Amino acid sequence: MTSPFAPSFLVSSFQPLDATWLGALCFLAAALLLDFYDISLPRGDSTGVAGALCAAAIVVLGPWYALAISLMSAFGAHLIRRGPESLRRVFAVASSRAIAWGMASAILLTSLASESQALVFVVVPAVFLLVELLVAQGVAALITGRPLVRLLSGNAKSQAPLIAAQWSTAVLLLITYGQMRQWSLVPVVVLLLLMRQSYALFLDIRETYRATVEVLVEAAESQDERRAGHADRTAALARSIAMKIGLSASEVERISYAALLHDLGELAEGPDSDWDEHVHQTPSSDVVRGVEFFERIEPILRICDGADSGQSTDEGDLLAALVVSLASDIDAEYHPQVAAAHRHSLLDQVAHRVPASVKARAVGAALRLGYRIPAVS
Repeated sequence: MTSPFAPSFLVSSFQPLDATWLGALCFLAAALLLDFYDISLPRGDSTGVAGALCAAAIVVLGPWYALAISLMSAFGAHLIRRGPESLRRVFAVASSRAIAWGMASAILLTSLASESQALVFVVVPAVFLLVELLVAQGVAALITGRPLVRLLSGNAKSQAPLIAAQWSTAVLLLITYGQMRQWSLVPVVVLLLLMRQSYALFLDIRETYRATVEVLVEAAESQDERRAGHADRTAALARSIAMKIGLSASEVERISYAALLHDLGELAEGPDSDWDEHVHQTPSSDVVRGVEFFERIEPILRICDGADSGQSTDEGDLLAALVVSLASDIDAEYHPQVAAAHRHSLLDQVAHRVPASVKARAVGAALRLGYRIPAVS
């Protein structure tokens, strides 16, 4: 019964579509299946498509059934899988769902639920999925120290299609549930699993490209045992520094590829070349020129090559080149054999071209990560 003292916007006569134990068990089984097949992301966290069912459950079963299903599914999938993921990752998923549940359920307390059922079908899943994404990125920002805005902007491009697909599937479930009841979960779960597989395949293709580049670089490094592992370590260092600076996911990926390829010119010449005559004879940027996949990486390599002509003055390119050179020289600082194999300090070659404000961002991030860095001019 509604209190006569309640504000007008809180007056609601919302009734769940199917607040039964059978409906709740069917939703829980479907959510467990989807959570079991979540998607691991390159930076160590995860995403999935069970959010669509958790959002729809608020309208179909009511808020309290939906909360129980959202949390039991997250922890249940972890117990069944018994994978290497930490409990922190599971708690991050559960907390993001709980907050998203609270925001979406609040809509059912407003007069919106009484005025338009169709509007509830559209708004509740949208609020749940968007808040879930926002909270998940907020948790990631706290863990990694990266700015929330940067994380959101980077994930907007990569996860927006997945979020939109989940929203449309949740709306479809709500529309069909009145006629099909629990059977409407079957085609919806199939659709969500197909979405999950498509997104996972997209990530796998990107990882395959990276693995191919790593194998090619390792093959080139095998010519000089002093350089073994240098490119891979430099890429890992560059990723850490770029993430600490707060760069977007796409920029971190670009810097990582540039770090893998930064020595490609020297590797192409071989370990026995005359250094005085061959410095810059084969710039790394020339090796990748004309390859469409490396088009965004070429400006960084040109700066690292020290080319005077055609060099980018874009601040993003300069920062990226400085991160790559800093990571390369940090690795050389910790591995003397790498320093012996290098013809010059890459950091000395790049640092004087970069504005002091840009230089401070990269060096500061490296120091906060605890790296021992060489002197920077």
